[in-house]
Amino acid sequence: MAKKKYRRPKWRFLVILALIALLAYLGYLAYPYGYTLLKGQPYLNPYAETRENETYQLELWVKLPSIANTMPLREALEQSITEFSATRPNFVVNITYLPASQAMERLELALQAGMPPDLFFHADNSQAYFGELQIPLEIYLSPEVRALWPEAVWRQTSVDEKVYALPVAFFPRVMLVNNSLWQPTGCQQTQVAANGWTWEQFLQCISETRGSQVYGYVPTSIGDAFFSCMIAAWEQPAALRYDGSIAWTREQLCSIAEAWEQLSKSQAVPTPASAMDNDCLHLFLSGKAACIGPLNHNLARWLWEQAQDSGIQPALLPMFSHNGNSDLRGIFLAAFRQATYQGQRHTKACAELAIWLTPELAKHMGRFTGAVPAQSHLVANLDLPFDQASSAVYTDLARTLPVAYGYGPAPGLSETHWEHTIAPAWNAFVNKQYSAEQFAEMVLAGLARATIAGP
Repeated sequence: MAKKKYRRPKWRFLVILALIALLAYLGYLAYPYGYTLLKGQPYLNPYAETRENETYQLELWVKLPSIANTMPLREALEQSITEFSATRPNFVVNITYLPASQAMERLELALQAGMPPDLFFHADNSQAYFGELQIPLEIYLSPEVRALWPEAVWRQTSVDEKVYALPVAFFPRVMLVNNSLWQPTGCQQTQVAANGWTWEQFLQCISETRGSQVYGYVPTSIGDAFFSCMIAAWEQPAALRYDGSIAWTREQLCSIAEAWEQLSKSQAVPTPASAMDNDCLHLFLSGKAACIGPLNHNLARWLWEQAQDSGIQPALLPMFSHNGNSDLRGIFLAAFRQATYQGQRHTKACAELAIWLTPELAKHMGRFTGAVPAQSHLVANLDLPFDQASSAVYTDLARTLPVAYGYGPAPGLSETHWEHTIAPAWNAFVNKQYSAEQFAEMVLAGLARATIAGP
C-alpha cells in the first residue's frame, strides 16, 4: 500500500503571511515615532498629502526690501495670495510685515521659543539657513520642479547637500564703464562679460585707460560694502560656518587688505583713499573716469540712464574676482516647523505654498526692484534699461558663477555683529589707523566674541 504524503495545511501559510503583513504595517506606522525618538526631531514624510476637508493655517512673515516705496510690492504680494486662496480655499495664509529694524530679531526670538512662522521671506538678507527647525525642502521637490532653477544656485541654499531654502532672486553687483574711455588691450569687454576677470586683470585694465587726467576706476564705496565685494571675490563670503566656527583666516584677511593697499596706491584711482568715493558719480558722468563700481541694482539703473543723458555710451561688466567668484546677493524663502509639531500634512501644506509662492515673489521683486529671478524661465520677462549685451551680464551672473553670494551679514552673523565687528575694523584700516595684520587681528577677535555670544 502506497504511503500517503503529508501536506501542511494552507491556512498556516496564510497566517504567516498575514502576520508578516501586519508587522510590516505596524512598522510603517511606528517608523515616524521611532525616528522622532532616535533623531530628536519629527519624521518628515515627503509623500504626505494635504486633504481638501482640512484647513491649514499658514503664517508668512515678510521683511520687504529697503527701497523708497514698498506699497506696490506689498499689494502685488497680497494679490498673489488672494489668487492662491481662490484655488486652495482650505489654505488660510496670514501675512505679517516686519519692520526693517526688527525682522531678524523677531525671527530669532520666535526660533528660540520654538514658534517660528511657517514661511519667512527676508528681501534684504542673503542668509538661507536658520537652524534645526528649518525644513529641508528638497524632499518635496520633484525633478521637474527642481529643474526650474539652474543647478548652480542650489549651492547657495544647501547645507550638507540638503536644500534649506528656495532661491527667489538675486541682486547682482556690477561695474559700469565708459566705452569711449575703456579701451584696455588686455581686457576686451566681450571677454570680461563672458568669463569675468581676476583681481590682477582688473588692476592691469584700469591702468590702461585712454585720455589725460582720466582715472581708470572710481569706487562708489570704500567702506564695508566694498570689503564685502572683496571677501566674496576671495571665495569666502560667509564669516562663520553653519556650525558656528570661524571661516575667515588671517592669511585671507591680510591678502584682501594688501590688495586694497595695492589699489589705493595705484595712479589709476583718486587719492587720498579716504576721498575716493566722495565725487565718484560726478567723475564718471563728467568723463573723467573709465570705470565705476560696485553698483547695486538701483544705482546701476539710475547711473545707466544718467550716463546716456550725459552722452556717455555705457556698458556693464561683472565685478572683479580673485578665485572665479563674485559678489552676488541672493534672497531666499525659508520654511519652518514648530517645536510642537503640527503634523506631516501641515508641513506638506507649508512646502506646497513655498513652491508656489517662490516664482510669484521673484516676479514681483524683478518688477519693482530689478532683482534677477532665480528661476531661468522668469528672466526673459525682466524689464531692464540696459542694452542686450549688458542685460545678459546682469542676468547671467546667478547662473555662471561657481559661488554667487556674499553681500551683507554672513550666515550665523547678525547685522549687529557685522556693524560692530567687520565695519569698524575695515574702516579703521582704510583710514590707515590699522595695518593689514592689525585689521585681520581685530576682525578675528570680533568674530570670536560673536561666536561666544551667539548671533
